[in-house]
Amino acid sequence: MMQLKKSVVSLPGKDCGLCGSKTCGEFASVLEQNPSFIERCIHLDRSAGAARPEARVRDIQPVTWQDHLGREYDFILEKFPGEPGPRETILLFNPSNVEKLGLRKGDVIYGRPGWISCGCPVSHAGVIAEEPDYFNGTIVWHVTGPLAARERGINIGYYNTTAYEGLVNMSRVELKIGMRHYFLPRYCMLQWRHCGLVNSLGKTPHGQRIRLEGLFIG
Repeated sequence: MMQLKKSVVSLPGKDCGLCGSKTCGEFASVLEQNPSFIERCIHLDRSAGAARPEARVRDIQPVTWQDHLGREYDFILEKFPGEPGPRETILLFNPSNVEKLGLRKGDVIYGRPGWISCGCPVSHAGVIAEEPDYFNGTIVWHVTGPLAARERGINIGYYNTTAYEGLVNMSRVELKIGMRHYFLPRYCMLQWRHCGLVNSLGKTPHGQRIRLEGLFIG
C-alpha cells in the first residue's frame, strides 16, 4: 500500500488511472490541493472520504503477486523507457475503420476490448504508438487512461487485443518462449491478471523485453 504522511488514508499503489491521475503518486499531489478528491479512488473504503490527507508518499509495500480479485500472477508487464504504458496490438472488429477514420500515429483513441481475447467491462483510451497497418487493420497503441480521450479522442468501437509488448523487471518464475503465463499489465485499471503465450524474449539494459500473444483475462 502507498502511505500518505500524517493520515489514516492509504493509496493502493495500483496506478490504475481511474481517479484521473496516471499514478498514485500523482494523485497524492492532487490531494494536497484538493483533499475531497479522495472519493475518486474506487479501491479505498468509503469511510476514508472524511479524512483530509497530507498527500506525500512515504513508502510502498512489496508486491503481493495477487490481482485485485486475489488471483495469482507470474510477472508485471512494464512499459518501455520514455513511453506512457506497455505496447498493445489491437484489431478492430471492423478493420476497415482504421483507414476510414484516417488514424495516424499520435492520435488519441478509445474503445472497448471484447469478444474472444478479453471481454473487459471498461472502455480503454490511449495514444497510437506507430503508424497503423492499413492492410491488416491493426493498431499498436499505449493505453494511457481516460482523460485525454474526453477532450479529443476518436471512437474506434469494439476491438480485439492480439499482443502485448513490454519489459519484465519483476517476476517470480523463469519466463520461457512457448510457455503461457499469468501477468499483470502496469496501469491496468481493474488490476486484473491477464494470460498470454510468450513468443519473444530478449535482454535489454532496462529489463527483459517480452511479447505475448493468445491473450485473455482471468
